[in-house]
Amino acid sequence: MDKEQTLEKLGKVYEAGKILFNEGDTCEKVYVINEGHVRISRFVCGEEAELEILGPGDYCGELALLQGGPQPVSATVIDNARIIVVEARQFESLIRNNGELAMRMLKKLAGRFNEAQFRITVLQMRSTLGRTMVQLRAEASNHSDKAKIPDNLAAYLGLDEVELDVILQKLVDKKLITLDEKDKTFTIPDDNEYERFMRYLELNDRYAYFDK
Repeated sequence: MDKEQTLEKLGKVYEAGKILFNEGDTCEKVYVINEGHVRISRFVCGEEAELEILGPGDYCGELALLQGGPQPVSATVIDNARIIVVEARQFESLIRNNGELAMRMLKKLAGRFNEAQFRITVLQMRSTLGRTMVQLRAEASNHSDKAKIPDNLAAYLGLDEVELDVILQKLVDKKLITLDEKDKTFTIPDDNEYERFMRYLELNDRYAYFDK
């Protein structure tokens, strides 16, 4: 039995709602998700913001180990999950002795870091319209034709469904997007106009309270 099989056998079941670690906690372990999902969050502008949802094959807790500091995020189990807990010393040994594993981890970390930075940037905007437009632009950039509006977009942006519907309709009325209600897809008909309006919102958000 190799190391990976041994680790999988040692997986432990965590119930929904279990906090694996909180932002600021001392780093001691890495959590590898075998089954279920874990919510990663951190406080942004005084409010807890969801950064990502991790699933089978993902892991968390490694950032603090690699940085040698406290946990930069919190991790909470959102449905019953089987998780492999790897002690710090064991994790470091695995990385040192497996170059391929180390490279895969570095690539994954880079992607997750970029996504987390993008999320924090979006959530720092006071304007809900601005937050929505930034996220829609990101979704559209991954598609050559129509882009799908994610089912969890409202929660992702810290809105309720009614607020999101109002914002989407406003964007349609301003002809900044076209929206297909049937399959929840959208297009941006004029990229330049969309970018100009986004820059206006970003500047307004930055300087709205300048004289207050």
